[in-house]
Amino acid sequence: MTEAGKKVTIWNRTFVCCVLAQMFFVFSHQFTSPLVSSYAAFLGAGATIVGMLSGLYYGIAFAMRPISGPLVTVQNRKILMIVAYSLGFIVNVLYASTSSIPLFILTRVIHGVQYSLVGSLLLTVASSSLPKEKMGSGLGVFGVAGVFGTALGPSIGIALREWGNANWGDGGGYKVTFIAAAICCVLSLIPSLLVQNQRALTREEREALGPWYKNIVALPAIPPAVLMFLYSMCFILYNTFLVPYAAQYGITGISTFFTVYAVFSLISRPISGRILDRRGPAVLFFPCSALFIVSLLIVGSANSLLPVLIAAAIGSIGYSSLQPTIQTMAMTSVPPEKGGVASNTNYFGLDLGFFIGPTVGGLVYAATGSYHTMYRFAIIPVIIGLLVFTVYYFTKLRKKPSPEELIEQGETNV
Repeated sequence: MTEAGKKVTIWNRTFVCCVLAQMFFVFSHQFTSPLVSSYAAFLGAGATIVGMLSGLYYGIAFAMRPISGPLVTVQNRKILMIVAYSLGFIVNVLYASTSSIPLFILTRVIHGVQYSLVGSLLLTVASSSLPKEKMGSGLGVFGVAGVFGTALGPSIGIALREWGNANWGDGGGYKVTFIAAAICCVLSLIPSLLVQNQRALTREEREALGPWYKNIVALPAIPPAVLMFLYSMCFILYNTFLVPYAAQYGITGISTFFTVYAVFSLISRPISGRILDRRGPAVLFFPCSALFIVSLLIVGSANSLLPVLIAAAIGSIGYSSLQPTIQTMAMTSVPPEKGGVASNTNYFGLDLGFFIGPTVGGLVYAATGSYHTMYRFAIIPVIIGLLVFTVYYFTKLRKKPSPEELIEQGETNV
């Protein structure tokens, strides 16, 4: 309850607009993401190059963080949202026009620039509209916005590709899918135009934040960013390699994996958000990491659809609870005015994980010829992540604040 006796809620105009923009963005991303590796192969790329091209998108986003982070912190975020989604429309039209590996690489680079804005921008705007005591629940709901895109996007994208191929021959399906993704970016512009209370910082406010390079990385948010890197480099292997994985082992209906994953995300994210607000991150982190490991091991040995779908359910409960937990750890590690910097730091980890993951996965596959081996290999970063969290929790998160710190935070009754 607030001091005025009103119930604290996450629901406000800006947050709802962020949820809708996130949903359409994920639709756009999920239409095309599972097809990137097969599209690169269609254009003539080998296995190692396929992995590198799949991760290039995130590698460029990572390289752009020193620019995009300060922009999100000091510029009008509503205008940045409009620019980012307009660029997303242009990028998907370019994909639809691509006919060679060099053009594909150029488009991936531009797409990475666009992504460097969207992720941290939406997280910053959404979290800034939430009450601190409801941050976990709010970011859990924010994550659910992407569940619908994750549930339906891959199946729709694959269906569009098949329909396009049937009507316009090989390659026609990819063009149809990318045009559909471009339309989703246009739909994301509508809630972006309705976001309120966004403005560029004044000259005095910028000076108070310090020079631009101090708004690239928030030191308190680095440990959560390391965790995001380790877990995301494993998760991205599902999006990148499940389609060729299914082809290697003769598994049909693999797009159902994403639907099952999304359904369990829809169930688990709101619940885990409430648990996070009430009990803290440790209650979620250890069991959810164990579930994620089990999911990778199942996919690393499955030869039919049923165990893969079981892995989707288990992995969804694990990773879908871990991601907002890590995001909340990052966003609450700094004062509100540094939220953009913390968000940018979080996405440094996410981008690097999404870049390194497909590259390492492609190398493992090239060396072994087995997607089973690749997915089993992926449990190593998760185990390292558990060790990192354990050290971080017992040295930082579990440390009780001093009486002086409590007085400064206004949390004492004296």
